[in-house]
Amino acid sequence: MHYELCINLSMDLTKDANVWLRWMADFYGRMGVDDGFVTLLSTLSVVLLALLASWVLYALLSRIGHPAVRLFVAKTPAKWDDDLFNDRLLHSVSALLVIILLNVTLPGALTAYPVMRSIASVVCRILIIIASVTVINRLLSSVYDVCENHTSLRVSSLKGLFLMIQIGFWGCGAILVIATLANRNPMIIISGLGASAAVLMLVFRDSILGVVAGVQLTFNDMLRPGDWISMPSHGINGIVTEVLLTTVKVQNYDMTTVTIPPYTLVSESFQNWRGMRESGGRRIMRSFNIDINTIRHLSPAELAPLLAEPWAAGIVPDSAQVNVTLLRRYLEYYIGGYALERPDDNMFVMVRELQPTAQGLPVEIYLFARVTDWVSYEAIQATITDHILAAIPRFGLRVFQSPSGWDIASLREVKE
Repeated sequence: MHYELCINLSMDLTKDANVWLRWMADFYGRMGVDDGFVTLLSTLSVVLLALLASWVLYALLSRIGHPAVRLFVAKTPAKWDDDLFNDRLLHSVSALLVIILLNVTLPGALTAYPVMRSIASVVCRILIIIASVTVINRLLSSVYDVCENHTSLRVSSLKGLFLMIQIGFWGCGAILVIATLANRNPMIIISGLGASAAVLMLVFRDSILGVVAGVQLTFNDMLRPGDWISMPSHGINGIVTEVLLTTVKVQNYDMTTVTIPPYTLVSESFQNWRGMRESGGRRIMRSFNIDINTIRHLSPAELAPLLAEPWAAGIVPDSAQVNVTLLRRYLEYYIGGYALERPDDNMFVMVRELQPTAQGLPVEIYLFARVTDWVSYEAIQATITDHILAAIPRFGLRVFQSPSGWDIASLREVKE
């Protein structure tokens, strides 16, 4: 009689529960447990079984499933899948599967306690939302890593866009969590946010401007990590290290770091030296003021030693030659040894005379050196400048220079 009473009671309490709850109630009834404890013990037992099953599932996935996936992707000829199926993504997928298992088993185990069942159901649904968003965001991060490391695409500048998408998914997850807690349709929550759009725009003004500017910078290919940019108005002259959602980080050559909003780069002008680096040549443009009083025709005796040099081939010995003309011809020959000459890219070599001024006749050299490294470029530029300053007197010319204190002192000594 006692046994049949326990069975009937347990069947009434667990009429809608899973088979394990019924089996536990039957088991404790056969064991002669008091009627008031059958439901409690059955529920606790099934809850413990559900938790144990979840732990076993996670252990199997972590110790067997993950190594199996990693071993499989390691044996494939492709390398991108090694970054795609990383440990962080696999662990988040395993956590999602475990939470799904708990959502299937735990509320059913609490059938006899409606309040606890409702709480467990809500908690499991919230955990599923969080775990799902985590899986999606880690998948996006893995895709970004694959694109950055295993393709020819320069996606570093898309980091801000990826962050924006991830924030969007977290925002959707937050709305779903609020809707779950309030037991309302998510569309009602979204429509309620529309009324506070103006406030949100004020609060997230910098983020919104940064997102829009980041998209412009990315799709117009205006900026990439690793680019050398200069923006004197903001004290920027260095290498871009990161392009984030609301900031661009630049490490200056004095080893200081400057952060600037992306919309500042869009609204104001900045100089990007990427084209120079990709072209393989860097421009050198220097002018030297020649004292006009020294410009004249060279005598045959002055011209003879110059005609023996390679750059003077084709010059008629007996013709009248202006020294500054010969200087220009010599400079074209000399700087040609350093120049990267590509006329199609306007990388031509040129020596020209500018408008005469009160400081003399400017003779300007224009070329693109074969180096882009800053140190090497400065070394070549200095070598060319030094050589030209030393070579000008060979043509009977003199570089114009304003009188210095030494000149005035020398003049005074002569007078005395």
